[in-house]
Amino acid sequence: MLPCSETVTFLACLLCVYPVAMAGNSCVGKCGSWAENCWCNEGCVSHGNCCPDYSEVCGRGCGKCGSNSCDEWIKWDPKRYSCASLEKEWGCDCSGCTSCKHPGPAPSVPLAKLVLLDSTIHPEARCLDGSMAGYYLRRGSSDRFIIYFEGGGWCYDADCDDPTAQGTLANCKTRANSHLGSTKTLSSVMPESYLKGSLSADQVQNPVFHNWTLVYLHYCDGASWTGDSVVNGLHFKGQRILDAVISELESAEGIRSASRVVISGDSAGASAVYFHADAISQRLRACHVERKLSDSQPLEGDCKSPEVLALPDAGFFLDLKDRWGKNCWPDQMRSLFNVSKAYGGLHKACLARYPSEPWQCLFPEYFTDLISTRTFILNSLYDSSELTYTLRLYCCPGGCEGKPSCNAKDAKLFQALRAEHIKAWLPLVSKPGNGVWAPACVDHTMAWSRWTDAAWAVPAGGETMAMAVQKWLDWESGPQNLVFEDKVAWPNNGPCSNSKSLKLESKKLEENPSVDSISDFSGSSGLAAAMVTVIVVWLFTRKVCAQPA
Repeated sequence: MLPCSETVTFLACLLCVYPVAMAGNSCVGKCGSWAENCWCNEGCVSHGNCCPDYSEVCGRGCGKCGSNSCDEWIKWDPKRYSCASLEKEWGCDCSGCTSCKHPGPAPSVPLAKLVLLDSTIHPEARCLDGSMAGYYLRRGSSDRFIIYFEGGGWCYDADCDDPTAQGTLANCKTRANSHLGSTKTLSSVMPESYLKGSLSADQVQNPVFHNWTLVYLHYCDGASWTGDSVVNGLHFKGQRILDAVISELESAEGIRSASRVVISGDSAGASAVYFHADAISQRLRACHVERKLSDSQPLEGDCKSPEVLALPDAGFFLDLKDRWGKNCWPDQMRSLFNVSKAYGGLHKACLARYPSEPWQCLFPEYFTDLISTRTFILNSLYDSSELTYTLRLYCCPGGCEGKPSCNAKDAKLFQALRAEHIKAWLPLVSKPGNGVWAPACVDHTMAWSRWTDAAWAVPAGGETMAMAVQKWLDWESGPQNLVFEDKVAWPNNGPCSNSKSLKLESKKLEENPSVDSISDFSGSSGLAAAMVTVIVVWLFTRKVCAQPA
């Protein structure tokens, strides 16, 4: 029998190694890359998908403490948490955490500065009110760009039962006097409160895009960058604005020399991604295409063109009737595009498919098979905007905060939205290199607030939004599954449907740190069982060792 000291040492090693053996995932020989079912690179810590022995084997990384890393807790409340307090009070392993390695003030965050388009160069790139359009630029890597279309709905007649041209123009006139129709009141630097989640420059908040060059397109044309007309003094000039911005990025920022450009946006901005990603991709890669068509010689280095990808957040709006059988929101959109004459700015291949019904190109479901840009959809299966404005449902089965329960008819309509989404985007997400991240929860525009939130993993306990997007970015070829859809209906993804904020997670950890730390550190019921077994053996050993010889 082993001496007591050696027994304790043996069990301590067992505590480290046994979970690895159980899971079959180890970083031995895998540092900097993918193991069987987990990662062994620097990004895995923020993503929460490191192999259990990552820190030990690869010599770096920040350990998880409950559902967040030590760095995340310290960033959330630096006055309350520190490496020392987390290790002492909660038993966390903060070795390898940035906050512990580099004490002192946090590095300064680069600013996103306003760039107004020059009226002498782009005279028609104007907002609804006639002011010059603009964008915010935060320089990062010159090799990687993220072009982000700001969301903010559309201007149309508020009466969706019978929208009229007069009502739509009146609404657009009101919008022209707001920040969504003008640049007159924009600040010279974008407030950091606008740049959260996938737009953050903080590596902990945004392990995926924090150091990319961000181009944030201010939304001020009212029609998702599609129009090219002036109606009753209103400038529906979205096409001109987009063309001008891309021109500026080509001439001033060298975007054609980048290796990657991600086209993203939220809500109405995500609709713009579906409308324009193919056109932007074709433009940025035009040099590559022209040289291939016109020159039989191999392409030279001066004709480098980027890979262009699409990442729409909550823009897959469906063409659905509401609870009374009316085309409420679809008719509002048709009214806007009829008035603004903006159909010509929609997806070109879709317009060619429906020459007499261009309105169909407002809805991605009618042209998903035509989108050639590699795309990853972020969209709730129960988009709250669609529930409210398309279906006009003001109830919620299973308990949404502040809403009454649904009757049987409305509950059926509510649940049908999940199946409608999955069916509609299937032709797009089933293409090689494409995918989707879709939780069975009620929300809209999630990348700014749920980006690394473990409670919003799909499925529960699976991939966070950031983790799924990183896998999509890392895809090179082959049949890798990039479809992350909740297989359950609302509200059966429990962590997601019950999650409110990081604050609740903190309260939960404080109230029961011992139980929570076991379940959160384990990653699976099998690992939790293994750890409990080792702890029981260790307690028994302590009893044996405490007995006199």
